[in-house]
Amino acid sequence: MLVTEDAFYQIIQDTWDSTLRFQVGRPLPTQLSPGEGLTVSVSISGAWEGKVLLHCPTPLARLIAAATFQLDAESPGEEEMLDALGELVHIIGGNLKALLPQPVTLSLPVISDPPDSAHAAPRWPQVCRLALETQGHPFVVSLLGEFPAAVETPAQADGDKQWKTP
Repeated sequence: MLVTEDAFYQIIQDTWDSTLRFQVGRPLPTQLSPGEGLTVSVSISGAWEGKVLLHCPTPLARLIAAATFQLDAESPGEEEMLDALGELVHIIGGNLKALLPQPVTLSLPVISDPPDSAHAAPRWPQVCRLALETQGHPFVVSLLGEFPAAVETPAQADGDKQWKTP
């Protein structure tokens, strides 16, 4: 199996487009501070262990919740925002499963520490981190996990990171 940064990005683009009708841009024009906003994650377990994290600022979370639940842009509260972000990260994880060694299962979405927070001690190293933008707001999607026989391929010189799993 092969996981590439481009494949991970394509999963995110497809999820945002099909679920929200939002376009995703890359690279990120501004930085997103880790303590600002909401972070949700799903864990992946089985033949491959890891986690997918989605971190975005509150204004973007509110727009996502409004689009998801067909609400006025100012109406969603924190519960709706977390539910909508949880649904997105679960869809991303579900689509990522096809690229991972099988069998794997996903956890239910949970609220997490921001992916870059100083007090977060990730169980797994960072495999891929995409800093992106949509609707004029930055957001970050990270994939954490262990690729036991990770192989960096020549494509990395072109900026496309690849990890080959056994």
